[in-house]
Amino acid sequence: METYCIYLRKSRADAEAEARGEGETLARHEHTLLELAKRQRLTIAHIYREIVSGDSIAARPQMQQMLQDITDGKYTGVLVMEIERLARGDTIDQGVVAQAFRESETKIITPVKTYDPNNEFDEEYFEFSLFMSRREYKTIKRRMQAGRIAAVKEGNYIGTNPPYGYRKIHPQPKVNTLEIVPEEAEYIRCVFEWYLSGMGARAIAARLNQLQVSPRKSAAWEPISIRKILGNPTYAGKVEWHTKKDGTILADGLHPGIVSWEQFQQVQERRKQKAPPVPTGYTTQNYYHNVLYCANCGHQMKRRPTADGGAHMLCRRNECRGKVVSASVTKVDEAVLESIRYRIQELELRKDKMEQTSKAESETREKQRARIEKALEKLHRQKEKLHTLLETDVYSVETFLERSKALEKQKAELEAQLQACSADASAEALSPEQAILWLQYVLDHFETADAEQKNKMLCRVIRRIEYSKTERMCCNKRHSDMQLHVVFL
Repeated sequence: METYCIYLRKSRADAEAEARGEGETLARHEHTLLELAKRQRLTIAHIYREIVSGDSIAARPQMQQMLQDITDGKYTGVLVMEIERLARGDTIDQGVVAQAFRESETKIITPVKTYDPNNEFDEEYFEFSLFMSRREYKTIKRRMQAGRIAAVKEGNYIGTNPPYGYRKIHPQPKVNTLEIVPEEAEYIRCVFEWYLSGMGARAIAARLNQLQVSPRKSAAWEPISIRKILGNPTYAGKVEWHTKKDGTILADGLHPGIVSWEQFQQVQERRKQKAPPVPTGYTTQNYYHNVLYCANCGHQMKRRPTADGGAHMLCRRNECRGKVVSASVTKVDEAVLESIRYRIQELELRKDKMEQTSKAESETREKQRARIEKALEKLHRQKEKLHTLLETDVYSVETFLERSKALEKQKAELEAQLQACSADASAEALSPEQAILWLQYVLDHFETADAEQKNKMLCRVIRRIEYSKTERMCCNKRHSDMQLHVVFL
């Protein structure tokens, strides 16, 4: 018994017609092909409905299944609205389709014509139809890509899904942009602030989870999600689009930014300069790790041992060759310690100003403390609601106990976070007197400490050192042009 199947797939034009209210495409095509089968007295054994959009066979599971079935000889022919519905991707996909129909001798039946693979003329016409379909597809794709680029340059957001912190809006015809979701934008600002304060992506994700901030598409925040947020220029009021021909296109968006462009750039600089931790099993030799950076390129300086038992600090980046000259670690140490002595003198003369800075940092910590306390209040309300659900028999006793235990665990984590915040305040909010004590401690113990201890001491008092040196030393030179710009905590 001869059996046939029907293959249905929407084209891009069909989707646009549906958007104009012209009816559901697959249903109309199905009705047309069933009428065709009725007129030709064909027995339909299966209907393949391709409901996903995809240019290639790899993205069309129903097409993959149909090709497998016709290769196995299940059908005498396939009913389709037009040849172009079968393959419009690259020449490889079109060759796969043509070969499957030719080797299985499966007919292709359209409302206009029936193609018999055993007929040489039909085979040539089939291959020509696929070729023309491919050319038309390329033309449409180029036109659409040009339209996307133009839309991006005008500031439109053409992404499918808006990022966390925004929702898509259409204030005018052919205008696609974003508006801020206030409750989500608050946490986006926190992510950028926390990262610039020294926290990593993993720590930020953990804090958001402790605050019971839910992402849109998953149960909890992951470090990869935080990294994507930190690298997304949409949050700084920009729109971005990537093309193979023109590369990355970045334009001012029509939407407002959640963070400033300057803050976004600072985050990118920190992401670029952040060095990997020392591998397990190794001891620190470079005690300027995460402290000393090249002023020319912004990357960390490396320690290179010398044959005489000493070491030099140098920048290994190709762009700095010939521009940044190395210096002995001893010379760098002398300059750093001299900067610390000068800092002590400066602090003694500017105590009032330092106290104002400490006050501002204290206010930032108070905001973090308020967010944690708000999350604790939310947990308290949830716990009260649990009792109501138990009393109204919505929850069983077992469910109530399980949920209560989970809430208690979250409460304990938040309270620990609150305690840590208080500890951080006492540890980090140094008064001028305390800062002087720490700096003096470094001066007194630097020479006798090992490399790891030196690194800890330097990281405790210094945020960053920028190194520059352009001239090599020789016997005719008494003074080095090495300069260190030291930023203290």
